[in-house]
Amino acid sequence: MKKIQTAFLSAMLLLLFSCKKETAHSDAVQSSGTLAQSMAAQLKWQGLFISENGLPPSRAVPDKYFIKDGAARIYSDAISIDEDNHYSTRIKLVIPTSVTISGDSLNFEAGVKNPANSTFYDPSYGRDITLYLQGATNSAYINNTATTNIDPTAPKRAAITLGQTVRNNLSFMQYNFEAYGTLILQTFNRGVVAYRNNEYLGGLGYGSESVIGQLQEIGITFKGSGYIDYIKLYNSATGKLLLSEDFNTDGKSNVIILP
Repeated sequence: MKKIQTAFLSAMLLLLFSCKKETAHSDAVQSSGTLAQSMAAQLKWQGLFISENGLPPSRAVPDKYFIKDGAARIYSDAISIDEDNHYSTRIKLVIPTSVTISGDSLNFEAGVKNPANSTFYDPSYGRDITLYLQGATNSAYINNTATTNIDPTAPKRAAITLGQTVRNNLSFMQYNFEAYGTLILQTFNRGVVAYRNNEYLGGLGYGSESVIGQLQEIGITFKGSGYIDYIKLYNSATGKLLLSEDFNTDGKSNVIILP
């Protein structure tokens, strides 16, 4: 009888210990989820109208004005713009220091378009789409331009850049985004690489450039009023999704960050 009581007590202690472990694990998962939600609350897309001739001057645009109908876009009809103003627009996300993402192991993917009719001024002045990332110690960008028959000055701007190192006049960075397609700026193995519609285009090695460091900001700049359908950030070494936004909540940033 004593042996049975001892065995019973041992089983109860084991069960109690297991429950405590499970509860602790559950609390950790909830804590991680709460932390991710708290971080996401700090993340808010910012818009910028970039004036070429100051009519009107450049200005910030809150997310309630550029997120609607499943896309992010700063519309020209929302601002009184001089007809000779070959303006640009930018939509960016500042990353809080509490969110640790390496700028040197990153896939920055976006669904974008910038068709000929997206802006009142003629496409010959440009329909560029630039993906950029800013780190603590360096920055990188890829710039897709329209084809030469549409924009004669486009080749010079068709580029991949890291810090002060520029590789331009890139024919593979010329493409007319009349409909939505995918652009990817990738950093991996001390190189900056461009993909379009999941096709490898080309790259640029770091060389003597410093590393990018902890990610501080990402953004997309358009000549004119281009569209963004979604944005995703992945770790390029592991493939893990880090952050996403589908712009499906009108007038409000809805950034999802993974724990």
